[in-house]
Amino acid sequence: MPSSKFKLSGLHGWLLPAALILLVQAGAMRVLSIPERDLPAPPLPELPVHVGEWTANQDQSLEPNVLAYLKPDSYVLRDYLNRANTNSINLFVAYFKSLQNSYGPHSPRVCLPGSGWLVRSSRIRPLPMPGRPDGIPVNEYVLEKNSNKILVLYWYQNDRNIWAEEFKAKLTLLPDLIRYRRSDVSLVRFVTPLSGETVDRELAGTQEFARLIFPALVESLRKGD
Repeated sequence: MPSSKFKLSGLHGWLLPAALILLVQAGAMRVLSIPERDLPAPPLPELPVHVGEWTANQDQSLEPNVLAYLKPDSYVLRDYLNRANTNSINLFVAYFKSLQNSYGPHSPRVCLPGSGWLVRSSRIRPLPMPGRPDGIPVNEYVLEKNSNKILVLYWYQNDRNIWAEEFKAKLTLLPDLIRYRRSDVSLVRFVTPLSGETVDRELAGTQEFARLIFPALVESLRKGD
């Protein structure tokens, strides 16, 4: 049986330095209190409800306690169904205007195992995207709970950069705060139920959905600029 623990080989070399840098940057953001540009929140609910062969039903709302905890400035949460093959994808995008005044993105790497999901596999891989020959870095997780399995793809994004790893995003946001007077960031997450032992069919479908909706997501984040 695959291990439910994260693979830690290779992490020890940068874990402590990265943690110290994040600690210093978090303290700096609190001490500096740099006034930020008053940016409008991107219109995430306006993302298309028809994406290729997928169609969304009505938007969902975060539970009140989750909403109060995360405090996103804009978000969209909805299910898309592919009627050709009955595949479903849950899309969640949460935008945070400033990390000086809010908790910020809650990493699925932490919250899903905390909800009882066991990690069966995890990796970071490049995902080809329109206009990006090298693709974008994406987290890919397979999780299991009570014999139910899900595939999770997620990354962090603003109109200037895209990251898979949370610490890399935060390493960039302090320089952004100083240079551009902004520390905005979004979490982009896709969840797909797995129906068999392999993930190939669902992975291919989720990757295709992500590629199709990516241009609209980029445009939405630009509108918040």
